Amino acid sequence: MTPPTLPRSPRGLRLAPAVLVALLAACGEDPVDTAASNSNSNGNTDATVTDTGTNPSNAEASDTTPTTSTTNSDNSQSGSESSTGAPGTDTTNTVTGSPTSDTETDTTTPPQTDTTNPVDSESASDTSTSTGPDDTSTSTGDTGTTVDPDTTNGESDTNQPVQCECPDIEVPLDDGIFVLSDNAELWKFFPEDNSFLKLGSFVCQGQTSTFSMAVDRLGFAWVMFQNGQIFKVDVTNPDVCLPSGYVNNQMGVNLFGMGFVSNSAIDQCDSLYGNTFSGGGFSEGPNQGQFIHMNPDTLMIEKLGFTTFNGAEVSGTGDGRVFTFGGVNPAKLVEVDRTNGAYLSTLKLTGLETTNGFAFSHFAGDFYIFTESDDIFAFASKVTHVDYDDSDNNGIQDVTTVVAEAPLRIVGAGVSTCAPYMPQ
Repeated sequence: MTPPTLPRSPRGLRLAPAVLVALLAACGEDPVDTAASNSNSNGNTDATVTDTGTNPSNAEASDTTPTTSTTNSDNSQSGSESSTGAPGTDTTNTVTGSPTSDTETDTTTPPQTDTTNPVDSESASDTSTSTGPDDTSTSTGDTGTTVDPDTTNGESDTNQPVQCECPDIEVPLDDGIFVLSDNAELWKFFPEDNSFLKLGSFVCQGQTSTFSMAVDRLGFAWVMFQNGQIFKVDVTNPDVCLPSGYVNNQMGVNLFGMGFVSNSAIDQCDSLYGNTFSGGGFSEGPNQGQFIHMNPDTLMIEKLGFTTFNGAEVSGTGDGRVFTFGGVNPAKLVEVDRTNGAYLSTLKLTGLETTNGFAFSHFAGDFYIFTESDDIFAFASKVTHVDYDDSDNNGIQDVTTVVAEAPLRIVGAGVSTCAPYMPQ
């Protein structure tokens, strides 16, 4: 996410939070909206950023042992947001490290017999075979039997994926985080070794100025540009850029950070959630943002409640949880109620700012936050790891810089809900 008025600006030119608030335009909320403001009194946790990252300089950035501590303080907030991005397949541009690849073996499902559908019935002597790009279907008139060898790949004889099943594609959806540059490049970040891999670049109807991104379960990155339009980019081939069909400025909503979230741990079908941005600069205060939902089938926006963030990113999990990252002095990581945007918990990330370009994503129980590098002339991002699930069992949600300078300036990040949501 990056403000349209401040593209690729170095940190040294950032406006102070107070000035950013003063410059905010009046929030253009639709009078049709009847969502009520939500608040809670849950305690907030402070965390301090420890910078142990190294400048990769096109070499691998190594992770070091975090050394942060937390204290408790009271704070009341409500809000949430999400982002999305588009992956690609240009594996010739590996910057740091080599990602591991997963190999899956398909097994053929037993034949299924259907004698109740008259459409499938043919004469006893009539046998037809049709072959599609990914599947072979054989129909025999005397038994009405249809054999689909590829059903274990999540595809039927109509070449359509089984509902909400994760596909087996060339660029895996479960081994890393897709990240988006401010000039329409799609990369992948691998938490295992903190490396980056460039997948490709794209131009969508002449547009390259990106704002946010989210990735769905079918392998498409939903990329929002700074004019509010959303396109779908194939992560296996970023050159393929398709109109999403989304009509912007619904209910007064133009720009928003976004992320896909599964319905629940047992219902893997997902939909898009977001946090609005009204323009100006990123800010924080009562009712400054809206927590929104969009059904990817209808592409219609609905407002669920107010948030404290004017501009925030959103990340979802495969078990139905929603998180936002936004705020100022310091930035905050918030889990929200998906039904109304109310804050369930808040982790204050002391020492970490959202900066003029930022993104974040959940992966395997932890979070990876992408903000501008401390080098004001680098036009690059740094990567901060939040040990949200306390996987080292030290009783602290350690916050550590693991990459001091990435090979790109990141404004969008996203994982499919096919990615792991439990510690690995």
